Amino acid sequence: MTVAAVHRAYYTEVKGWAKNTYCGVLTPQLPADLWLMQEIIWQEKPPFLIETGVYMGGSLLFYAHVMDKVGKGLVIGIDKTLKHVQAMVREHPRVRLIEGSSTDQDVVMQVARLVPPGCGMVTLDSDHHKGHVLREMQAYFQFVERYMVVQDTHLNVVEPQFGPGPIEAVDEFLKNNDSFVRDDMWERNLFSFHQGGWLRRVK
Repeated sequence: MTVAAVHRAYYTEVKGWAKNTYCGVLTPQLPADLWLMQEIIWQEKPPFLIETGVYMGGSLLFYAHVMDKVGKGLVIGIDKTLKHVQAMVREHPRVRLIEGSSTDQDVVMQVARLVPPGCGMVTLDSDHHKGHVLREMQAYFQFVERYMVVQDTHLNVVEPQFGPGPIEAVDEFLKNNDSFVRDDMWERNLFSFHQGGWLRRVK
């Protein structure tokens, strides 16, 4: 069986990644990708991490706990609705929540008031259509010191009918922004839900 076939089989397994939890909070993520995220946080020790599209907040809680071990950092979650975010997440002292569309100028300004530009980490996991993802990248790369992760760039592998999505947004962004390159860190795990979306700032 090829790596691509394993990838598709894992993605379509209804009792798999979509049922994962962290500390009891639903966290529909590929565990190998979360593992890479904690490696980056530990290595880079960013003063903040911004995540768009938080659902119940399981990944926010995961990042906050890693930052507890690092000893610093805010975790800023943005979503159009925060009603699903669990109390355990809301109550963590490192977590800040902003309700609204991640591409609204007012939301971006709220983020800017919370953090200094250009010294943190960003991961994008909200609306996966190309136009929205590209607007997110253009709005949030200003806050990135080293890593920006565009999630679910694998949609063309597992859902070819989806149409232009995250990977097309990444391709267009990189054509017009030479400050970032793709990072191949995920390849040691053979596949990633964000393959092609792990971006590293080089200038």
